[in-house]
Amino acid sequence: MFLAYKLSPMIVSTEFPCLSNLKYDFIDIDRFTDNMCAQCLWFMAGNKTPWIDFNRVIRWRMLYNHSETINVLVCNPNCFEFRADYLNQPNNSIATEMKSPFYLVIAHRNLLLDCCSQARSCCEKILATRKSQNATLIEKSSSTNCPAKWDGFMCWDSARPQTINYQHCPLITYSALSVKPTSCRNEMANKECLSDGRWARIMKQNDENHLNESEEYTNYLPCSTPGATHRLRFIHVSIVLYSISLCLTIIGSLVLRFFPIKNQPRISEIHYNFLLSLILTAIFSLAVLIFIKRRHYNLETMIDKNPLWCRILMILKKTSRLTNYCWMLNEGVVLWQKVVRPMPINQINRAKFYLIGWLFPIVQMTIYSILHSSSEYNQSCWTKSMGYSELIYNFPAISFIIINFILLSYMIYVLFKKFTHHNVQHLRSSVKRSFVLVPVFGIHYVFYIVPFDPFESCQTFLFILHYSMIIIEALQGTIVTTIFCFFNSEIRSNIRKSFERKRLKHQHQHQHLQQQHSLNRRQSMDKIYENELIELKN
Repeated sequence: MFLAYKLSPMIVSTEFPCLSNLKYDFIDIDRFTDNMCAQCLWFMAGNKTPWIDFNRVIRWRMLYNHSETINVLVCNPNCFEFRADYLNQPNNSIATEMKSPFYLVIAHRNLLLDCCSQARSCCEKILATRKSQNATLIEKSSSTNCPAKWDGFMCWDSARPQTINYQHCPLITYSALSVKPTSCRNEMANKECLSDGRWARIMKQNDENHLNESEEYTNYLPCSTPGATHRLRFIHVSIVLYSISLCLTIIGSLVLRFFPIKNQPRISEIHYNFLLSLILTAIFSLAVLIFIKRRHYNLETMIDKNPLWCRILMILKKTSRLTNYCWMLNEGVVLWQKVVRPMPINQINRAKFYLIGWLFPIVQMTIYSILHSSSEYNQSCWTKSMGYSELIYNFPAISFIIINFILLSYMIYVLFKKFTHHNVQHLRSSVKRSFVLVPVFGIHYVFYIVPFDPFESCQTFLFILHYSMIIIEALQGTIVTTIFCFFNSEIRSNIRKSFERKRLKHQHQHQHLQQQHSLNRRQSMDKIYENELIELKN
């Protein structure tokens, strides 16, 4: 795209108080508005939004503050004088460059006209402030404070030295991201006033003709990640919950390892592998949250650099998650066998469980990794969806959840058939226990099948639902450990018996030591007595 600034030979003066990021004296408010409005247009035409037809816009060229009589020239390819009020004319040539009547409109506001009107309002505010103050106060203020100005996107009031001003990101910045601005995803831009009463500056980049020059700087980086503040809260909650779940799941796996269900060792083995998959999921989920997502929403550019370790970490996280789904299916099959088709669980071929639980997800994610390594998808740390190709990962997970839902429904149906009206209370307790197994079956992940973003509407119930999903997902290991270990009477009995055996063993050892000590003491006393007798005889 060829959109260029044309620097004017005019000498910068301080007669007109409306300042901007362009080094021009604009003489009056109309000239200021026209130039700033053209700059708003330049920004919106320079970003790849879905509303702009780049087959046409790519020909635009702008010459700011062109002459004493012409404010701005817009060439497309023929040049014409641009004025801010030109945009209000129906069927103007700039409007026809856009794709549809929806062009540049977000939240029922025309972003281009909104930017232009805010630039004029900023200048009017500066002029009104200058008029209301006397010359002495102006001179004193201008020598100490950073001056009020329009930076091309927003109006910044005069600021005291060594302070940082904050404002909500302007709507125009969202056009570059193609996102809908909402109150819950609006971030804060900031501009720093230095101790010498000047706005902070930054060295010019990507400009070979001005490598040693600096320009005023407004930090719009937070605007590049809408909703980062709230998303960081989600991440911090997830980190805490996953950490708790990881600790309890490790404890549960150790309990199952050292205190298995003696009559059903195969079930203990399946439970142990399921807990192991939950441990791996928690570990890699924590790693992704801490080293990828939190750094991204803290405005680090690591995801854009697409490092190898980042891609590996994302694959390990998805592999562990798919492994978790596979062992959920194994758990569902085992419980279904116990309730619907009673048979000795220990007779089931154990190799089938390991093939489904460990080998299948590794093979599936190997194919997924090869496809993701292609030049089309090898970007952004593999955090973005591959479209239909993402089904390589999603389809097995969704299929296992649906199968488990069918198994659980059939189990409840069988329980209803087994019980009569004489044992309704027993039926109710059995059904309740069946619903407690929902985290084991992974059926709660049905809510993830239809994705939603609470930041689209900022409705409270969507945030509550999102937090609920975070809590259930992160604490799945805790819930499963509680069901398998802490609520299992046989395991609790084995633990009590083990502690009782250790207590009795310790007690026996203590008694044995006391007896040995008494015997040694008696032998020592006898020896002393014998020595005394020998001395008396001598």
